Amino acid sequence: MKVVIACLNSKYIHASLAPWCLYSGVKSFSKAPCEVKVMESTINKDIESFAESIIKENPQVVSFSCYIWNITKTLEISKIIKEKSNATIILGGPEVSYRAKDVLGKYSFIDYVLSGEGEETYPELLDALYFQSDLSVVSGLTYRSNYEILSNPEKAYTGTPPTPYTEEFYDNLLGRISYIETSRGCPYRCAFCLSGRCSTLRFFDLERVKSDILNLSVSGTKTVKFVDRTFNANPKRANEIIKFILDNYGKSIPESVCFHFEIAGDILTEETFNLLENAPKGLFQLEIGMQTFNEETLKIINRKTNTEKLIKNINRLVSFGNMHIHIDLIAGLTGEDIKSFERSFDIGYSLNAHMLQMGFLKLLYGADMRENPDKYPCEFSSEPPYEVTETPFLSKSEITSLKRCEDALERLYNSGRFLFTLDYLLSECGFTPFRLFSEFGNFIDGNKMNLSDYAVHLFEYFRFFSDEEILKEKILCDLLSCSFALQIPEIFKTKHPLYKKAKKHFAENQKDKIKIALLYKSRKIYVVKQSSEKDLRGRYKGEFYDLSAID
Repeated sequence: MKVVIACLNSKYIHASLAPWCLYSGVKSFSKAPCEVKVMESTINKDIESFAESIIKENPQVVSFSCYIWNITKTLEISKIIKEKSNATIILGGPEVSYRAKDVLGKYSFIDYVLSGEGEETYPELLDALYFQSDLSVVSGLTYRSNYEILSNPEKAYTGTPPTPYTEEFYDNLLGRISYIETSRGCPYRCAFCLSGRCSTLRFFDLERVKSDILNLSVSGTKTVKFVDRTFNANPKRANEIIKFILDNYGKSIPESVCFHFEIAGDILTEETFNLLENAPKGLFQLEIGMQTFNEETLKIINRKTNTEKLIKNINRLVSFGNMHIHIDLIAGLTGEDIKSFERSFDIGYSLNAHMLQMGFLKLLYGADMRENPDKYPCEFSSEPPYEVTETPFLSKSEITSLKRCEDALERLYNSGRFLFTLDYLLSECGFTPFRLFSEFGNFIDGNKMNLSDYAVHLFEYFRFFSDEEILKEKILCDLLSCSFALQIPEIFKTKHPLYKKAKKHFAENQKDKIKIALLYKSRKIYVVKQSSEKDLRGRYKGEFYDLSAID
């Protein structure tokens, strides 16, 4: 039986793990003679071409992993395949698992929906189809029978699933970001999330995990992301994995590879801090979900967080200076109005993480927030990704304004491009972080433009709140720190007679390409060398010199 396991990724750089988990499940558990092929594409590529490439394989079964970012395109592809072939189409994944009957009722071209973990149940379904046996024994299956739609109960999976890292997986990885799973489930039961609902938290065999880490490290990938929802839920185990990576770094693990963990910041132990503090620069990336600093909202959404300890621990991690720290806030949570979110935002910004992600609540199928609208009242889009549009605490216009704030945050701060400018505006011009990003976000209003034009608009808006010459100098230093290829807008170019003298002074005896900024108002010269080390944000590390060196 020819089987295609397909998945649409959000971007090419991401190598999806789900189809390979199913692939390994079939190889390990299926009794049917299955010829299985994994096929991946992205949501940005032509769907008809991908559908045709699947049809050309002449499969009897085509399966898709479904998520909020790919469900629309997945359904379109499935319809094309059904119209042009006799293939049986199976959907699985979080986007269909909690509305399986609705999916079969609405889309006649979908034959089956499989809910829950699939390593064992997917082979069960393939066997039932091949041997034409009873579908009622296939765990987690939703199917049609005599004009009825029936659902079988899911089966709890307790063991370590077979490794997805087969020879075929590595042949398809091609240097992309790779993912590793060392546990399933989550100790938290956040009302907006599915991770705590999917299964009881369990951990995979540690020796298998270590073997997978070593194999992934030499696969050509540059980033290994742990998909564990709370990597440090078991601190002792997390420390053992971190120590294993450190012990093998530069040996079995190439120095070019970095590892990304999603952690709970308030439960870090002293041993974890000690391990992370002594890690080589760039080896680890940490993602920390804060959600909000509103204690009442945290209670409502069932999130247990010691916010005081969280703030202290994030500050400590950032102070190490050797890891990229990514922190998250969610707008639209129950009980949080615009003033409350502003407070959460300003606290989050003050932590000086390398990225402050400002997400918007998504009402996922299966999440408590979607299933209990009386407790969690809000309006949200009917199409994926089901994003909040209004709550009793945030109006539509306030959410629109927050969207513009997010855009400014991404382009000014998370991009790492305007850090000198932001420090100046926040320290000298009386802005709070939220006010700054909100006001400028509303001014830009989502208009797309290149970096040079964006810098000009930044100057034009904030010139009325600052010393114009110093603001120009700060923006110029930022632009020089970002790229050697960038064309500097005329408004920021140095016109002072000392500029040529300064350039000659610092260019002498330099084999390296350099750029300089004469900061006459600040009485400084800023010099950036193309070979200079880049920081964790990817900025060139320039040096400031006193203008008296040439004046």
